[in-house]
Amino acid sequence: MACKFLCHLIIFAIITFVVQGFCGLDNVTLQQSKSGMVKNKPVWKVTLMNPCRCPLTNLKLSCTGFESVVPVDTLTKTGDVCLLKKDILGTFVFTYVWDTSFELKVISGTIKFKVVNGTITGCT
Repeated sequence: MACKFLCHLIIFAIITFVVQGFCGLDNVTLQQSKSGMVKNKPVWKVTLMNPCRCPLTNLKLSCTGFESVVPVDTLTKTGDVCLLKKDILGTFVFTYVWDTSFELKVISGTIKFKVVNGTITGCT
């Protein structure tokens, strides 16, 4: 009987955790598409999607060789890493202008969970 109760409790906790939207960096997606022309060069639209309930901060992208004809105010580039200057909750879009798209990949970031006594209780 105790095992049955414990099993139900564990299943309930897992479902609650997922339904509340607590998730990790693996849930964040990045997509790119052409969205026009500026100075005879394509505009590349980058869409970052954080489906988690809590905001994502300190998002770093691998951005080897990244350049843009038009400044990208939301990024700080250091070497081959671009740091997004904004927290993401839901969808965030930025654009850059270059002849070809760059291979951008999410490499790190922090989901802003609030943890109390080892348990995630919400967002910070």
